[in-house]
Amino acid sequence: MKIFLAGIAFVAVAWLGLWLSNTGILVYSADTKVPKVRDCRYFIGVTVLRRIVPLADRCPVLRNVGP
Repeated sequence: MKIFLAGIAFVAVAWLGLWLSNTGILVYSADTKVPKVRDCRYFIGVTVLRRIVPLADRCPVLRNVGP
């Protein structure tokens, strides 16, 4: 039971840290109709933000998505 609670606490602290630092985790990536452009979607806090990345074969797993 202690390991389970420690795991939940770790996930909560990591989530809060990513949210406060405006760092998103990649949840979806796809090609667009425009050549050499990718549609990347990042989970940050409680929302999923969409970013269009030009000249990329893949999206970075962690990305600073804030202003």
